[in-house]
Amino acid sequence: MKRKINNTNGLLAVLTISSLFLCFYFPKKNSDLKYNQKTLLQFVENIQIKEDFLQSNFDLNNQMTGLMSQDMFCRITTSEGRLLSEMAKEKPVLIYRFTSSSCEVCYIDALLELEKEIQKEFLENRDYVKVLCSLQTERELMILRRTYKFSYPIYTISYDAFKWIAEESHKPYYFVLHPDMKISHIYVPDKNYSELNKQYLEGVNRFLSD
Repeated sequence: MKRKINNTNGLLAVLTISSLFLCFYFPKKNSDLKYNQKTLLQFVENIQIKEDFLQSNFDLNNQMTGLMSQDMFCRITTSEGRLLSEMAKEKPVLIYRFTSSSCEVCYIDALLELEKEIQKEFLENRDYVKVLCSLQTERELMILRRTYKFSYPIYTISYDAFKWIAEESHKPYYFVLHPDMKISHIYVPDKNYSELNKQYLEGVNRFLSD
């Protein structure tokens, strides 16, 4: 009889442990499944966002490559500056363009990224890198220059200097200006794709080196 009771108690213990295991196991499996599904959806969504980013830059190049830029006076100080045509007189130059309507964090990130690439990749072509901005006050530009001490010149131009579609988004962007005043290699950088931004700058550096 005692043995039978022990067997019964043992069976009850096994059933209890099994029940507890099942209570924790299946919810965990269900939770893992939901987590994996969420991770997969995020992965797919990130791929789609990246594809949209690349497609938007591709479309922008199709629309803008070959457009002519008007000549304009670009001020380095209140009274000093150069004509845009003089900057690209000898060979193509890389232009980075932003305005006070642009995301401040975005254009500062891109300026710092450009500075980093100049120190590494653009040593021979640093004279062919220009920045054209349109800020509300001279003081804004003065603070920007003093704070970051960029090694490339930052010129100011009027807000309506360019009439093309890239201006409508109010996002900072790059383009290459050729001696005939035509443009190419349009690119809107994104801080979320620093590797793509780097690849663009490396590619432009090779282009300017040819």
